[in-house]
Amino acid sequence: MPSYQNHKLEQFQNKVVGKLSRCEKCAVSSLCLPTGLSRSELIDLESMISASQIVDKNSQLFSIGEKFNALYIVHSGMFKTTSLDENGKERILNFHLPGEIMGLDGIYDETFQSTASALTMSSYCKISFNNFLEISEDYPVLQANLLKVMSRELYSCKKNHIDIGSKSKLALFIKTISQRFKIRGYSEDEFFLPISQRDIASYLGMAEET
Repeated sequence: MPSYQNHKLEQFQNKVVGKLSRCEKCAVSSLCLPTGLSRSELIDLESMISASQIVDKNSQLFSIGEKFNALYIVHSGMFKTTSLDENGKERILNFHLPGEIMGLDGIYDETFQSTASALTMSSYCKISFNNFLEISEDYPVLQANLLKVMSRELYSCKKNHIDIGSKSKLALFIKTISQRFKIRGYSEDEFFLPISQRDIASYLGMAEET
């Protein structure tokens, strides 16, 4: 295991010689929390981020009721977050693509309010929330980026609760997913969705038969 001194030396060398950081190599870095940071700032941030971890389909990253201590960022694949309704039935809250953050609902009372599961073999990065707060004092752009992410989540939730017909709701869902794939450099017309009909129905608040 490399020593702390070696790690700091590597950080310094990367800053000096211009070696690409992990975040700079990432295909969705422009959509992620570090967007807007300089190379030097990225390297400082990366020292606090757990490198991308691969998980199998159905693997859980966190679950309802667990203590909140970190934010999870999708690196590849797709995840879903779920909660339970008043009858104990699972309800889909969102589907998460690369560059998107999971675990934001745990910030309020330091307890996760949802469960995050992989829909296919996927990978994620993880950053301690305390570390994030610490480094964001030096780099305020991180705070601004997090606020933008939270605002986007609220907007997405609002769109999902628009009172429109089932067909229009499904069409809006597909259009939104298509746009999210497009900004990640994928085809907006042909894409693979590892999402079951049941999960889509749950997310849209519709009967599966519909």
